[in-house]
Amino acid sequence: MSAFVPGPQSKTRPPLRGLGALERPRLGDALTVATDAHRLTVITAPAGYGKSTFLGDWARTTDLPCAWLSLDRFDAQPARLFHGVVGAIQAAACQLPLPGNSALLALEQGLADDCAVSYDVLLGALEQLTEPIALVIDDFHLAGLELAGGIVGVLAASAPPTLRMILSGRGHPPIQLERHRFGEGLGELCAAELAFTQDEVAQVACSLGQDASFDAGPLWELTDGWPVAVHASLTALAQARNLPGRITHTPPENLPLSNYIAEEVLEQLDPQLADFVLRATTCEWLGRRLAVELHGQPDGGLLLETCLRNGLFIEELEYCGGESMYRWHSLFAAQCRRILERRDPLLAERLHRVAARYYQDTDVCEGVNQALQGHAPRQAVMSIGRHWLEFLLRNGPPALEQLCLDLPAPWSEDSEMLMVRSVCRALDGDNDGASELSQRALSRTSELDSVRRGMLEGCRSLLEPLPVASRLDPRPPADDGGPLPDFPAEGHPATYSTALFLVAQAEFRLHRTGYQATVLLESAVDNRSDMKLEEAEIFAKAELALAYAVAGDLVTADELATLALEWADELDWSSQDRMAAAWLARGIACYWRDELKGARAHLAKALRLGTKLSTLGAVCVVYRILVDCATGDESHLADSGNVLDAFHDRGLYGVSWNAFHTIARAKIAEAGGDVDGALAIVQPLGSGGHAPLVDTLLAELLRRGGEVSAAERCARELKFQHRNRYLDTSISLTEALLAHGKRDEATTHERIEHAVRRAEPQSILRPFAERTSELAELLIRHAVWGTTHESFIAARMARHAKIQPHLRTRSYWTLTDREREVLAYMRSVMTAAEIAEALFISVNTVKTHERSIYRKLGAAGRRDALKTAAERGIV
Repeated sequence: MSAFVPGPQSKTRPPLRGLGALERPRLGDALTVATDAHRLTVITAPAGYGKSTFLGDWARTTDLPCAWLSLDRFDAQPARLFHGVVGAIQAAACQLPLPGNSALLALEQGLADDCAVSYDVLLGALEQLTEPIALVIDDFHLAGLELAGGIVGVLAASAPPTLRMILSGRGHPPIQLERHRFGEGLGELCAAELAFTQDEVAQVACSLGQDASFDAGPLWELTDGWPVAVHASLTALAQARNLPGRITHTPPENLPLSNYIAEEVLEQLDPQLADFVLRATTCEWLGRRLAVELHGQPDGGLLLETCLRNGLFIEELEYCGGESMYRWHSLFAAQCRRILERRDPLLAERLHRVAARYYQDTDVCEGVNQALQGHAPRQAVMSIGRHWLEFLLRNGPPALEQLCLDLPAPWSEDSEMLMVRSVCRALDGDNDGASELSQRALSRTSELDSVRRGMLEGCRSLLEPLPVASRLDPRPPADDGGPLPDFPAEGHPATYSTALFLVAQAEFRLHRTGYQATVLLESAVDNRSDMKLEEAEIFAKAELALAYAVAGDLVTADELATLALEWADELDWSSQDRMAAAWLARGIACYWRDELKGARAHLAKALRLGTKLSTLGAVCVVYRILVDCATGDESHLADSGNVLDAFHDRGLYGVSWNAFHTIARAKIAEAGGDVDGALAIVQPLGSGGHAPLVDTLLAELLRRGGEVSAAERCARELKFQHRNRYLDTSISLTEALLAHGKRDEATTHERIEHAVRRAEPQSILRPFAERTSELAELLIRHAVWGTTHESFIAARMARHAKIQPHLRTRSYWTLTDREREVLAYMRSVMTAAEIAEALFISVNTVKTHERSIYRKLGAAGRRDALKTAAERGIV
């Protein structure tokens, strides 16, 4: 073979850093670590990320002898590529002072007729190196798919450890990487690492004339750190002599980036792919079906994959149900739209209308935006009119009203849009504004056809059940729940169900018992039963769970809340701020079941997610205080008290909230041992007439404080209100204790039996747990008096026995834990078989424990054993 012959220096010399280019030592350090650890490192990023500049800096400063080869489209020829690789390696080998490079320098740069022979000779020469050498191959994407079958593919697969390869290009290199990634390892740097950090944006801004007060944050967010876009934006600002302290999220009109994209990106692509990119960037987000519609050809989905593989400013993300969605870099897509608008404005408008039709039933906001860009305002109005209820549910009144205001004249004054805005104002409590907009809408109804006139009437019907002037009316509905609102359901069940959903939320704002809301939400869910699972259905399930919790059906509430949260997890929602109702439902259920640890965790989650939903947030705080009072944790109680005051200071919740705030403050005082202070706090509440939960807590507090007459009046007031299971259980126990204080045994036992009957199906335990010391003797006497709920009564007595250590004598500890449990059940009239079923053990095991109890207590039978246990303080 002949001696080393150097090639063109333009291909084998690292490029110099341009004037004003930023030094980025963090990237150099990351690449050094990667090359030290891996034989192959791949750097991939779209155009304009400074790959060549950064690599050039690294190649000149690294301690390794570095071979450099810049590829062009002619390097797709195997002979030319081999010549370039060998020449680059020989240029670096000349710098090696140690023996081992002679074989490399003697290599023939020409490719033999038998390619395998030349490749083997090169590999053999590399094996003789005594020190590692780095080979940087820049712009590998220009060589095309042939790169894998030539010398680069051979070196990537078989080169010895003395050769550290670094491949840099715009897309996925056409060589096999998985064997490296999951085998010996692969170094990787991508666009996320090459993008400017916020500090680096500030450094570039300073180098281009911006002063120290320049805020780099907005520009960094606007460009996602895309270096060429950062430079273009700052250069445009400097040229316009515009040096503000902040930059808006809108690129300058004279941003010279579209020409860069046209020359450096689009012109480098196959014409068919370049045309597809211009069409597909009509939307920043798109799936395969929309790609096909925009492209107008069935291979749109395939071309999306091609864009992804070629690193064309696009990423694939998993969407609902596992479907893939693709997202363009927002700035790249915006510049592509400008290019298409310049080249073919009619096509650009038509594509926006295509996108608007695609999104009109799935994403109202995007559908309206696309329609307006396509100069089709009527299409935008139709999309809002058809789906405004669902949009309102997901985004709230302000966002919906802004969507209507964004319409151009005269469409912003369309009667249906005015009526939609009136509903938004009513939901936000602005009844004067709602009335004015409604009157304007009704004055223009002659402009509408019959279908749109019907929808307008539907909008108006929603105003009737909403609270007047944001006042909270504590009066409950009739037991039958009352009639549903009249809203046209034909033609669009989703619209009807969402309307029911909103009316149900109004019921919660009225602080009612939950029955009416349950009826409404069940109707909403039923109307969606044959439809695809959507966010609105999950929200309805969450709200329905809360409605059941408020109505007293804790079992169903917990099941629905769990189901809604599981659905939300399946959709992989990063933010579940609309799921606060489900967490609150679980918190309420746990509290009344006396599962206090779980209750606090669920309520904390609901409070974090529901801070913007004022009613839910307020209810969360009240229940959290009840939990903290039950646990007696002083630090938690102090924190909850501070949150309570913070909510109260907002003044958002109307008259009923004052009563909730007052009783919560009184509960905090009572938990601290200040019963007199608690009574003083609740004095403004009188003796009832408030929301059922408030009156239930008030009656018990008055009883404990010795205000018997006031407690009785408060309990009587509750007879005229709808009482759910747990409230009925709690107030019935209060009435039983009041009757016991008057020695009215018949009423005492009747009220206890009623409380037990209401509590057992839902495992409502908290009202019994908070009155444990007072109920202990009464429950034993009630079991003797006679009950149809022996198992429930016995379980409460057993629980009392476990938590009363002061009653335990030395003889108590002679019984095992299971024997003490059986003894507690023996105080009832339950048979051995019933006790076995309650404890989930066999009848024989129960009888064995009974014989052991008789032996240890020296008793002849059950009655004798219970008498001895009572005398010794065991029960």
